[in-house]
Amino acid sequence: MARGVGERPERSPAAILRRVEYPATREDLVQAAADEEAPAETINFLRSLPDRTYESPEDALRYFAEAEARFGVTGVRLGRGDLGKETTEPPGEPARHP
Repeated sequence: MARGVGERPERSPAAILRRVEYPATREDLVQAAADEEAPAETINFLRSLPDRTYESPEDALRYFAEAEARFGVTGVRLGRGDLGKETTEPPGEPARHP
């Protein structure tokens, strides 16, 4: 899932966040996605968010990287300190800088 790039924008997880009244729970976000007939992948991604109350769409967006690791889209289980590392450092070899 591209999280808004290359997909119908109104069905992306980020777009769903804008259609919810806040504060909202994870289940509120999941229900909003289901009401919008979002793809199962989007609904399951939102289920991967931490179970908490979100104060705003921006608050929920802060947890997308953590949900990505939980959702397993990348196939690698990462800790919070490793999020994004795979995009900047090749696996198994040290990073080379010019």
